[in-house]
Amino acid sequence: MTAAMSRYRNLALLLACQAVTTMGLMMMVPIMPLYVAMLTHVDAIGAARWSSLALAAPALGTLCFAPYIGKWCDRFGYRRMLLVSLAVFIASMMLMALSSSVYGFMLGRLLQGMSTLGVVLTAFIAYTSDDSSRGRSLGLQGSAIACGAFAGPVLGGVMLDYWSLKPLLTASALFTGIIGGILWQQLSEPPKTVPDSDVPQFAGLRAVLAHADLRKWMLAACLIQAAAFALVNVFALYMTAHFPSTDAIASKTGLLHALGWFATMLASPLWGQLNDRGEPRRYFTLAAIGCALSIGLLLVVDHIWLVALLRVAQGVCFAALAQSVLLACSRQLPASAYGHMSGLISSFMVGGQLLGPFLIMVLIPLLDPVNLVWPVAAMFLAAGLLVRNGQYATLAPPYSKA
Repeated sequence: MTAAMSRYRNLALLLACQAVTTMGLMMMVPIMPLYVAMLTHVDAIGAARWSSLALAAPALGTLCFAPYIGKWCDRFGYRRMLLVSLAVFIASMMLMALSSSVYGFMLGRLLQGMSTLGVVLTAFIAYTSDDSSRGRSLGLQGSAIACGAFAGPVLGGVMLDYWSLKPLLTASALFTGIIGGILWQQLSEPPKTVPDSDVPQFAGLRAVLAHADLRKWMLAACLIQAAAFALVNVFALYMTAHFPSTDAIASKTGLLHALGWFATMLASPLWGQLNDRGEPRRYFTLAAIGCALSIGLLLVVDHIWLVALLRVAQGVCFAALAQSVLLACSRQLPASAYGHMSGLISSFMVGGQLLGPFLIMVLIPLLDPVNLVWPVAAMFLAAGLLVRNGQYATLAPPYSKA
């Protein structure tokens, strides 16, 4: 098998793994307040607080392990670390499925973050792609994520309204195990890139903090993730408060999330192609402002079909964000540091995953559920404005060990 064929097969397998695991992850995220209310038997405010904790819990594990898992990928091999991450992810899904209390459920969410599966998949996809097509590959990864996130909310909302999430969580864990077996047999380790001894080595977090442009990108990554996870919690509350007489609200909320992810699935490869040909910074800024506008306009619509249109617009814009951050940062580094950089980006993003839900927890007593969309829009706008001006640089002092 030629090197090009091996890259294409690896990419196809990784994208399939991304879609399946994302479906398992996202089937409950949009309806988290509703599911947690069933476990805790508390009022809406209490459920919102518990769901904020549940949304933030994976970030704790990822925040601790992401920088190390990226370095371990560079050092020990991407295939090996992917299989380890998959095993931990499957264990977390089974724990959530079998838990009858909110405490076991929270432990499963924490273990899910410790798997750092998304970090390994992103680093693997970036590493196995060549320079001319890396934006396209990251765009296809965005489509795979959106594909899983499109199916997950629909299944989760319907199951919660009419049966239970537990059988679906169990089935997802088993299906992920099957995917893991296929990867064990079919996935190949890409050739290892030897660092150039004449180029200073990447110094990790110290390098990021020492370089102005990388600092901006990392902060922007934190803000978009904070806004995204805050929106997950806020949107269910917004739907309940803005359309109080609507039947089967969980199913409709899941469907609206799915529409947004369907738009992301279609738009991600297009953004990837644009990034390969042009400037990721420009597309990131435009997309972040588009997200802010589409979310802010939720305050003035009175029909669910208009909400659906805004969710589609937000999904199209959201498709550009994470992949633009990854590509913009990877262009400033050698291939031997992709794993490490992917881990650092994930650490900042999960910092946002913590920030977003906790910010909503603080604001719940101060704002009514509908007006909670304002802080979400503000975070997307701030991220876009933050990186609109900047200058790229290749790996060199001051963000090296030299």
